[in-house]
Amino acid sequence: MALVILAVMNPPLIFTANTPTGGDMGAHVQAPAFLRDVLLPGGQILGWSQDWFAGFPMFYFYFPLPSLVIVLLDLVLPYGVAFKLATVFGLLATPAAAYYLARSMRFGRPVAIVAASSGAVLAFMESYTIYGANISSTLAGEFSFSWSFAFSLLYLGLLMRAVRDDPKYTKWAALALALTALSHIITTIIVIIASLGVLPWKNGLRRAAPTWFWGFAITAFWSLPLLARLSFSSDMAWIPLRAWDELFPVEIWLLLPLAVAGAIWSIRRTPRTGPVLIMTLFPLLYYPLPNLMPELFPEVFTEDRWKLWNGRPLPYWYFGVTFFAAIAVGGFVMWAVRRLPQRVNRNWARLAGLVGGAGLVIVLQKDLRIPRWAPIAAGVLVLLAVGVSYLWNDRVAVRNLMTSIAAGVLTLGALAGVSFSAGWAYWNYKGYEGKAQWPEYEAVLETVADLPPGRIQWEYSKDQNKYGTPMALMLFPYWDGRQYPSMEGLFFESSLSMPFHFLNQAETSASPSQPVPGLQYHRLDLDRGIPHMQTYGVQYYITFTPEAAELAEQRPELTEVGITGPFRVFELSDSPMVSIAEYQPVVYTGHEVGLLDRFGAVVGIGPDEDEPPTFRDLALAWYDDVNNLDRWIVEDGPEAWPHIESLDQLPSTPIESGGVVTDVQIDQERISFHTTAVGVPHLVKVSYFPNWKATGAEGPYHATPSLMVVVPTQEDVVLEFVPKTAEWTGLGLTLLGLAGLVAAGVLARKKSLKPHGSSLTS
Repeated sequence: MALVILAVMNPPLIFTANTPTGGDMGAHVQAPAFLRDVLLPGGQILGWSQDWFAGFPMFYFYFPLPSLVIVLLDLVLPYGVAFKLATVFGLLATPAAAYYLARSMRFGRPVAIVAASSGAVLAFMESYTIYGANISSTLAGEFSFSWSFAFSLLYLGLLMRAVRDDPKYTKWAALALALTALSHIITTIIVIIASLGVLPWKNGLRRAAPTWFWGFAITAFWSLPLLARLSFSSDMAWIPLRAWDELFPVEIWLLLPLAVAGAIWSIRRTPRTGPVLIMTLFPLLYYPLPNLMPELFPEVFTEDRWKLWNGRPLPYWYFGVTFFAAIAVGGFVMWAVRRLPQRVNRNWARLAGLVGGAGLVIVLQKDLRIPRWAPIAAGVLVLLAVGVSYLWNDRVAVRNLMTSIAAGVLTLGALAGVSFSAGWAYWNYKGYEGKAQWPEYEAVLETVADLPPGRIQWEYSKDQNKYGTPMALMLFPYWDGRQYPSMEGLFFESSLSMPFHFLNQAETSASPSQPVPGLQYHRLDLDRGIPHMQTYGVQYYITFTPEAAELAEQRPELTEVGITGPFRVFELSDSPMVSIAEYQPVVYTGHEVGLLDRFGAVVGIGPDEDEPPTFRDLALAWYDDVNNLDRWIVEDGPEAWPHIESLDQLPSTPIESGGVVTDVQIDQERISFHTTAVGVPHLVKVSYFPNWKATGAEGPYHATPSLMVVVPTQEDVVLEFVPKTAEWTGLGLTLLGLAGLVAAGVLARKKSLKPHGSSLTS
């Protein structure tokens, strides 16, 4: 089953040393490379990157395990090959994880083998392309979800064994849970909910709880800073799904009756069905909540603040349907075998050959870009199975053959529905370098590389997909040694600057993406776009369409410094990375974000309508008026500064500094500059985060729109990104968790080597 999945993913291209592309995957190549080149050499896994969104915390709000494995593989393999292998790992591991889960439920090997095919059936689903755990979502960039999905099934199986069979599995369950969390957080939430199904069992809580706490301890170097800094992430304002065909896509219609039968048989056969049933039904029950709760309780719940998008748990519902359907098929095979005579006519082997041949015909008739050797290899395996059956034609052999046929029919039947996944894999793994437009893309990279380093705002266009993905220009820092940070990047929720960037993107693009619902976008409006780019210290604006280029030509703030293909590069004047205040900054004292607000932002509970806006909401309103941009507002600041409760109170108190800023150095985790305006507020155009520490200045203070204000106390100012209590405490817990894992393994080893019946008195 894993080999069939691998065949669709195009192994020859996976092992081609190029740079994979396609959807988000074409931008994901940046993160492991940053980990390899910047963080790990500095002894870090979490840190700060200046590459995207005017700076963002790398791996604080994203999942480090796949990137760590990619870096490890990169020690012996070309980077592109290491990355592509990591993208397919979760998909290949899911059938094995499903098999282990079925075995942990105490199903026999034949039934578990058929159940394993559910991993392949899920992988080949094409009714969705982003939720996770199938090929199309993985190719869109959700390969971390695929990893975590497989680990979550493994965890559930190990937890069952730890509770019902032997506590020695507890340590492995904790490790599996840690691997699940370090690969994705949504899968972790769902599998924890599913694990509540073991609590009614004997020793359920006593053995399940240690896996939760131990697993958390192992992940604490990452999970504790995540929890501590969650309020500094951005909100994508996901709109909940409403269509019922999302719950019941055509691909599972035929499986649903089998799934019901399989679930009923499983419940009657083993009490271990409970956790898997919870895992399956939770997405089904959760799906309507983001839509229903705002309607039922509009004064409490607000739809636009529901963080857990109801589409993300759906892969567990789809998997549960396929898993229980496969259980039903496996159970039927066992029922049929028990009714066969001890010696079986060899016609069964001939039937197996016919079924296998029919499956091959289905594969060969599909327009799949899979290697031509794949159907041939499958045919050889079928012939080998038939030959073995001729040698051993007893009931056990026929049982094994029928089991293989059942698993093969489910797998090949799902494969028959594949229409675009194989072509998508071909597109992704052919890489940037394999695209016909690679020379055009390479030319703009070279054009920019001849310019002094600087931050880039580029015009978004879906037509840039011809280079591999519309996100291709995000990789300026990847290709050019991080000398040219891109304002647009991946990991949207990681930076406070994200919503402001997409406002800028709309104002500088003829066909912007506008991915965040609810923002007040203005398409291709350089009257707004230029001052907004200057607010973020953008040095270069790159146009792609003639419409944007024509407008840019007319602006005195923009000077053309390069042209290649459809791209025109303009340098933006009066856009320093550190600015001296012209007006007295003010402190906003309207709505203080507390613990309840942070919890509410996760579950969908909005602030009371009577409460003033949060600082971020105020910042969006402030940003919408370009006349406000030189009158800064801070979330917290010196008591001596004026305090306001609304934008209507924003004063215009000029500051005469007469100072200049020189020697500005923006490194990944260090910012320095020299100023002659000591005591006057300065705006540092890097995204705010509480780990920044200033030397030679007061602050930094979180300032509108999403940047930092410092007040120099000396001429030389340095800001450094440093670990704080959450990071050090998390690291300590991780070391304790890993030490406990090693100690448990050593004790188990010693116990296994101890002679039975030995005693100290013998």
